[in-house]
Amino acid sequence: MRNLINRLDAIRHPFPGIQVLGLISSALFITSLILWPAVGETGDQSDQTMPIPALAKTLETNQKLAPQAEPFVIRAERVQAGDSLSRLFIRQHLKPQLLHALTQAEQSNRRISRLNVGQTIEFRYSGETLVELAVIQSPFQQTVATHAEGGWSIEQRQRDPEIYIEHAHTTIDSSLFIAGARAGLPDKVIMELADIYGHVIDFVHEIRKGDQFTVIFEKHYLDGEFIEYGNILATEFVNSGESFLAVRYTDGQGDTGYYDEKGVSLRKAFLRAPLNFRRISSNFSHSRKHPVTGVPRPHRGTDYAAPTGTPVYASGDGKIVHRGAKGGYGKTVVMKHGTTVTTLYAHLSRYGKFRIGQQVKQGETIGYVGSTGLSTGPHLHYEFIFNGVHRNPRTILDKLPKAKTLPQTEIKRFEHLAELLIASLNAQRNNAELAFQTINTPE
Repeated sequence: MRNLINRLDAIRHPFPGIQVLGLISSALFITSLILWPAVGETGDQSDQTMPIPALAKTLETNQKLAPQAEPFVIRAERVQAGDSLSRLFIRQHLKPQLLHALTQAEQSNRRISRLNVGQTIEFRYSGETLVELAVIQSPFQQTVATHAEGGWSIEQRQRDPEIYIEHAHTTIDSSLFIAGARAGLPDKVIMELADIYGHVIDFVHEIRKGDQFTVIFEKHYLDGEFIEYGNILATEFVNSGESFLAVRYTDGQGDTGYYDEKGVSLRKAFLRAPLNFRRISSNFSHSRKHPVTGVPRPHRGTDYAAPTGTPVYASGDGKIVHRGAKGGYGKTVVMKHGTTVTTLYAHLSRYGKFRIGQQVKQGETIGYVGSTGLSTGPHLHYEFIFNGVHRNPRTILDKLPKAKTLPQTEIKRFEHLAELLIASLNAQRNNAELAFQTINTPE
């Protein structure tokens, strides 16, 4: 928490504070060396300075005199389908006795032989002798086996990223994705933003031209090199003039979620849409002509146009009560959520791993978009049935019970964090509005 607060004070600085101090200290040190008087002279004779070439030669000599650790020779292997540690050892021309001794040193929580396709395995040699074997889980984490005369030892090595905090602010002209890209946000951050608000905003039917969002997010670096985007720390979405704030918070139990300024979770009982989508092909309507038969009949649901194979999510926690063909619906999954709500997902190309009678959590994949049954193209047909009556899934959710609120034991700590993040959001939005007004003010 304290680290986060300290980082917020340094938002948008090009270097972390410790790097800035390091640069300043280095500059002062080199300057003092250049200006230091020669032996036997007084400090007043400041014009007798050491020339830069002489200083460089002195530093080079000192580096040569310092003991240098012999660098490893690294031979990397990328794990392919069917690979095992034994096969990698064969490719490296290493003796099977060495592998046997390594596997004997493994423990349940430190397994070097458990490999995943796509992982990088580094064989680190000193000369022709294998000294270390590293399984690279990520740029920040690796499992390393070290070989010495006493045998093998295995440890987990982890490096903390250098975390920069960035802002982005933009106005929507057409879609969330285009606006986010224009603000320099990658797809990962845009999709995370959509997931945060997926329970409270319909990003197809409720988005309006002129809507705005501001987001504070992390960027992770290692040794000065950008590695990945981190978490969204806070965001504000202004939809049709209504502000929706979201602050990332981890409670005392270790559970992380997004909460509004009052500590109310943005996670609701049901998603407003059961898949990641770009557009909806038809709105909720009580009557329309069927696109295949041409006969007018009620269309009790919402159609989400998406490519074949797009994952379909359970909109809420529940149990699968139907999984199979269902007339014109084609391949269909029906879920029961408690005693009052049923949801239906139709025209699927195939099903997920869950079977009839199994419990499914919100957001888990229950099928994939297709065009089975009476369908003119790939899309998901979604129905929301409340107390036996088909309801518009995009409006009934507002009438269902609200989400949980943080307990009083958490509120004080949450408010302290939220105050800082919301102030930062406001400052970024105000700066953007000021810049816009300056640009559009006639001379």
